[in-house]
Amino acid sequence: MRFRMKHTARRPGRLIALAGALALPQLVSAQVAVDELELHVALRPGAAATTTVFHAANRGNAPTHATVTIQDWDRSEAGENRYYPTGTLPTSCGSHVSVFPSVLQLAARSAQTVRVMVDSAAAIGHGCYAILFVETPPPPRTAQSTGVQYTVRYGVKVYVEPEAPPSAEVTDVGVSDLPRGKPSAQSGSRQLDIMYKNTGPRQTVAHGAVEIRRPDNSVVSKIDIPEFPTLPGATRRLGVALPRLPSGRYVLLALLDYEGAEIAAGQVELDIP
Repeated sequence: MRFRMKHTARRPGRLIALAGALALPQLVSAQVAVDELELHVALRPGAAATTTVFHAANRGNAPTHATVTIQDWDRSEAGENRYYPTGTLPTSCGSHVSVFPSVLQLAARSAQTVRVMVDSAAAIGHGCYAILFVETPPPPRTAQSTGVQYTVRYGVKVYVEPEAPPSAEVTDVGVSDLPRGKPSAQSGSRQLDIMYKNTGPRQTVAHGAVEIRRPDNSVVSKIDIPEFPTLPGATRRLGVALPRLPSGRYVLLALLDYEGAEIAAGQVELDIP
């Protein structure tokens, strides 16, 4: 397996802001649930329109209803999901995806199939993405109602992607101070900032490690990087906390496996007085 290397020598890093976690779906006591949160459709040349499904279930003892709406979505550089009206993004599937039914009438302890229709490969032309929000209304207010009322919303992500090999690279690496409040007894005061870009036609799910080496190439420490997804053309900023290190010169090597033909890699030197 080959390495695709981005080398940055002694360049100070920029401070990278770290973001919070996925906030979907809201985990509250609810009647309606869905059995899939991701639908993957292969975009093959010459393929006709296709249909895939998911199921919505009413787990409660009373009838209820839900609506299904389509929106665009992507992720920020920190990995947070972002949502937009249909047709906002160039990667939008909004005009190529439809659902039936869009209003679900669910009897108590019942389930319903939702069909997701995707246009032909010729109509779409390239990969696209959508999110289907399955939303229940808040319970009606009564004179006895107290407290907060919730609208429960699940997001079913739709990936329409070509069957093509993934491609990615590390475009930059640098060292910066850890954000305030993040240092711990196990970590030092610095982090390695990694800029990872998906240069291929479909989403990558990458994982890897940061290796801290001495100039003689011996390994001082290794820090795992958990899996993270990145959409095509998108950049992901990673901040990896570095351990406390004694005085000396080190090479920090970021290695990211995106299940492609190469390992995306980048390195930077660090001198600790």
